[in-house]
Amino acid sequence: MPARNRVNLTFQAKVLIPVVTVMVLFLAGTMWLVNSRIQTQLQTENQMALRNTETLFVSTFQRHADNFVEKFSAIPPRADFSSIAQKFYVDDYESSRKTMQVFLEGPDFKGMPVALFTDTTGKWLAGSTNLPFYLNCARLVKSVLETEQPATAVVQVKDSLFEVVAAPSSNPNGSLLGALVVGTNLDEGAARQLKVPNSQIAFIADDKVIASTFGDDSLNPVLLREYHRLSIPPSRRDKTEDFDLILKDNHYAALLATLPRFIGHPNSGYLMLCSYEESWKVFQQTQRILFFLSFSGLALGAVIVWLLVRRVTEPLRQLRDSAEAVGRGDFSRRMDIQSTDELGELAAVFNQMTDNLQKSRAQLEKTVEVLRATQAQLSHSEKLSAVGEFVAGVAHELNNPLTALIGYAELLQMSEVTDDDRSSLRRISSSAERCHKIVQSLLSFARQHPPERKLANVNALVEAVIEILIYELRTNNIKMEKELSPQLPRLLLDPHQIQQVFLNIVNNARQAIEAHRPGGLIRITTGVVGQQVRITFQDDGPGISQENLAKIFNPFFTTKPVGKGTGLGLSLSYGIIQEHGGSITAASKVGHGTTFIIELPITNQSEEVPSKSVPAPLPAPNGKGRKVLVVDDEVDILDLVDKILTTQGYHVQTAADGESALVHLAKVRFDLIISDWKMPGLNGQQLFERLLQTNAESARRMVFMTGDILSEKTEKFLQDHGKICLAKPFSIPELQKVVSDMFE
Repeated sequence: MPARNRVNLTFQAKVLIPVVTVMVLFLAGTMWLVNSRIQTQLQTENQMALRNTETLFVSTFQRHADNFVEKFSAIPPRADFSSIAQKFYVDDYESSRKTMQVFLEGPDFKGMPVALFTDTTGKWLAGSTNLPFYLNCARLVKSVLETEQPATAVVQVKDSLFEVVAAPSSNPNGSLLGALVVGTNLDEGAARQLKVPNSQIAFIADDKVIASTFGDDSLNPVLLREYHRLSIPPSRRDKTEDFDLILKDNHYAALLATLPRFIGHPNSGYLMLCSYEESWKVFQQTQRILFFLSFSGLALGAVIVWLLVRRVTEPLRQLRDSAEAVGRGDFSRRMDIQSTDELGELAAVFNQMTDNLQKSRAQLEKTVEVLRATQAQLSHSEKLSAVGEFVAGVAHELNNPLTALIGYAELLQMSEVTDDDRSSLRRISSSAERCHKIVQSLLSFARQHPPERKLANVNALVEAVIEILIYELRTNNIKMEKELSPQLPRLLLDPHQIQQVFLNIVNNARQAIEAHRPGGLIRITTGVVGQQVRITFQDDGPGISQENLAKIFNPFFTTKPVGKGTGLGLSLSYGIIQEHGGSITAASKVGHGTTFIIELPITNQSEEVPSKSVPAPLPAPNGKGRKVLVVDDEVDILDLVDKILTTQGYHVQTAADGESALVHLAKVRFDLIISDWKMPGLNGQQLFERLLQTNAESARRMVFMTGDILSEKTEKFLQDHGKICLAKPFSIPELQKVVSDMFE
């Protein structure tokens, strides 16, 4: 048989071709998988956001309706209204109608486009004479007259939507007199009030877009076309469907639904749109980054493989020749060591295989031990960093409700309450302040800090460590006693490193007591001994044997089970104290607990702790004639600041976001603007920058408040513009001082 033609490839080609092929397939598969997962996750998040937005809108609409009912259902039971309604049954019709007409046009119904009164059969007696409106409300009026309970509904009148409330009216003896019907337009203003942040809404009636939060009528045909596209048959009217819509280069997920308690044409309702433009941009950017990294990695990998193969082939030829010689019995053959890299090491191993193998094995075991301990320590550091990022993220969400909690508790203490209630309110304020301090202590410890020495109070560092571990100690029945000298001088040290040392010692004591018995005692004492500040940590745990006591500061030494400790905590603590020019010693006896003593030097740069000055009382606030605008996306904080400043004579208006604030500022000149820093949509900084361009005088009278941890960038911005930022949670005196300082 003729010999087959075989392609003779070099060693470099044989290695490079399959390696590059595998790399290409792996990177292509990875890109496809990551792209698919991201798209699926993006779609899922969009759907969840859309459903959540709809739920928030329905909830907001319900609250709006409840407030509407509460406001106007209180009018019929009033004596002045009942007396007017009774005249229809005792006086002549025309006189009674005129009297009722004057009442329905009075201040109670200011801004209401429709207000009318019917008799007990639902017949119109006085008020607005909009016949289509009256006919469409007939079913609601009939239900209210039958149940004698107020009710609300959304009524379609041609190409308009009205939110309507109907309330029964009775005379003092309980007999029914009729029904009061009040309606307000669901127009663009109502849509902006009801819309959820990061979303848009359009009301559809009589095949027209009657109102939308876009504020651009040119979009109405597109909105109406997509509304028709989403229309569903009556048999499935309770189901909704979302879709992708692009308006003004912004991606939206949308759904349509019927307004709650709707009376009108079945094809009328609202179109809810939720923007996911930012997520879409991040997705596209991720795609580009993945493609660039994949292509770069492929090219770099191919070049590196080619160079490595080329470098390896020549020494391998020499090794082949030497191996053949040894195979022929020439044991005197040796490899020439021409380099000090891995290939040179290979030649040395070939020449002295047995000896070097034993040495390499011993060294390998030691290296593995060190790597494991180092890996555990790095894992611990990463966890601390993750804790810092997590606490920083939730600090803003915690500080907002804590602000409302402290503020309302202080307001109640100022009111006429019993001594017991005032004591309870003080406990509420104290507990809220404690929550704030716990979050701040965790954040201060867990975040990464550059080495920095400054004057610090050792007692404050001890208190911070106790604050972090108090829950663990209390739940494990470990009592904490402290004897802290009030006359300690402040020392020049790195507070974060020293706090890490204190936390490590107290945590070791806690773990030792937990493993020894249920409950125990840890005592911390501070004082001055000569030119040293001494900190003593004493516990009644199981103690340490004399053999182990001599090794506790050695790196990687630990008596804890595998996975419970790295053996680096006390070693690092020893190094930190030595770097500060101090000393750390331990004394212990098995069964009688352990005592750690840390001594830190008092230097010429140390100083005595300054005595706390008593703050001067604030002047009596006088806000008469002064207008204040408060901007915050938290309703509770808006109400709190409104109550505080209103009681001081200020005229306060509130806005839930930056866009609403601009609307107020366009109509009214305010003497002071208090704005939250972090808000959805137009945030505090963006609002300030907008005012700098359009209304510099208002920007000058602006202060900020925030519950977030200020970044260096934010602090620089405030410093550059000379702005005040009130940190949440704040007390009433703190708010009063900021407002007073601004007017001074």
